[in-house]
Amino acid sequence: MSADTDSAGQDVTWHDVVWHDELAARIYVPPVATRTGAAVIDVHGGAWTSQDRTLGANYGLVLAAAGICVVAIDFRDGRVARHPAASDDVIAAVAWVRAHAPRLGIDPARVGLIGSSSGGHLALYAALTGVDVPFVGAFWPPVDPLARARYAATMVGKPVPEGQRFDAANLVRSAETYFGTETVMAEASITAVLRRERTAALPAVWLVRAGEDLNVPAVLLDELTNAYRDAGGSIELSDYPGQKHGFGHGTGPVARRFQSDLVMRVRAALT
Repeated sequence: MSADTDSAGQDVTWHDVVWHDELAARIYVPPVATRTGAAVIDVHGGAWTSQDRTLGANYGLVLAAAGICVVAIDFRDGRVARHPAASDDVIAAVAWVRAHAPRLGIDPARVGLIGSSSGGHLALYAALTGVDVPFVGAFWPPVDPLARARYAATMVGKPVPEGQRFDAANLVRSAETYFGTETVMAEASITAVLRRERTAALPAVWLVRAGEDLNVPAVLLDELTNAYRDAGGSIELSDYPGQKHGFGHGTGPVARRFQSDLVMRVRAALT
């Protein structure tokens, strides 16, 4: 077990466990005095083919310091499996967290999902098609894999603006690796799921958009917001002007504001 004593995660402890087969999870444990009984499962990004449970550490610590248990999971991504394996693992993680609620000190009815980038897509897909949760936070997510892959294909070989981390060829390759075909990519679109009326539930959603996100075209999040409301769901789209893809993982002023906003949304939805 490790402890964090910086200003963002005062008195927060964390430890790693094996939660499913050989998959690991990092659990951020709130200080006893702040515990709310709520929990979120954090689904990491990485274009469906990279990264791990440690990616969201900065906001995991902030959430835990505010009394919210965070279970950041590893799952089967494109390095070992194809769609819908990762979303199936997210669904299984919700069941695992609820089954371990007494040990985690949480209320099994107050478990939500959060995810960054492709993890936001996976969290939304799991929540709409396979598991009932009250809240999903999806941060700068590529909610339409086919549209994003086609967009990225048009950007291959073009100059990347200074300060942007953008590898168009890798985005195309990663989508093909995890989804396999364009037909499967289209099926996995969150907007398409809504419009086909294939949803198992409609949780409250907080959608986050970075104003200068070269990885995710802004229109994809507008389309999802409209489709979600048309389906009768509650969704809030928050813009952070001038920010780049993944900004909320940082420690700067705007990242800290996002993290504070995240705590507020999770508390409102789950406590």
